Amino acid sequence: MSNYIVAIHIVELIAALAGTYYYLKTRDSQMKIFIWYLWLVVFVETVGMYGHVLLNNYDYDWFVWLKNSVFCTNTWLYNIYSFVSILIFGKFYLKIIHQKSSKIIIKVAVVVYVTFAILYYLIKGTFFEKSLPYDVFMETFIVFVFVILYYKQLLASNKILLFYKLPVFYISSSLLLWYLCAAPLFTFDGYFFAVNKGFVQFRHVFMFLINMFLYSCFTFAFLYTIQFKKE
Repeated sequence: MSNYIVAIHIVELIAALAGTYYYLKTRDSQMKIFIWYLWLVVFVETVGMYGHVLLNNYDYDWFVWLKNSVFCTNTWLYNIYSFVSILIFGKFYLKIIHQKSSKIIIKVAVVVYVTFAILYYLIKGTFFEKSLPYDVFMETFIVFVFVILYYKQLLASNKILLFYKLPVFYISSSLLLWYLCAAPLFTFDGYFFAVNKGFVQFRHVFMFLINMFLYSCFTFAFLYTIQFKKE
């Protein structure tokens, strides 16, 4: 699966670079936090690769201490990433959405998710061992709410006539599609064992395809719409 991992890293980096280029050319403050999110993805995915190295259980001396610590797997890193991602998405849509009622809904959703995550890990003490139960489904629901609120605002404004010029439209649509595609897959996490080679292979390929789609859409959103910002 190493080729899949490298390919995904490349499209993630390209998306972050495209976003940075877009911002340098347009100074679009609304997109700034999302571009920082893309660089966070690049950082987390790069650092998280140590988990794949340790899975091979090679006896490198400089990894001995890591293997025997709570940081043996990269679960803790992706738990932080999931937590921070929701905070960033909330901040991102708060900058885009102007309706007071929608802003309240976004804030409540973020607060509920953050509170639940903190309490769960404090009570269960599994921060270094496993992710939140039904984490992907909670994230999918939250992103779905954010995007629907954005669509609602878009439909009620004159910007609907110029939706194809807005990077937020492409980003929101691709995020929603990604989560809607990924969530059902995690329903079958109980089958994700080495003995179930067919499912493991299918999951790797499926996640590869939807990740390639997602970050390609982000890149397109920045590079395509930049021409309209220059007008």
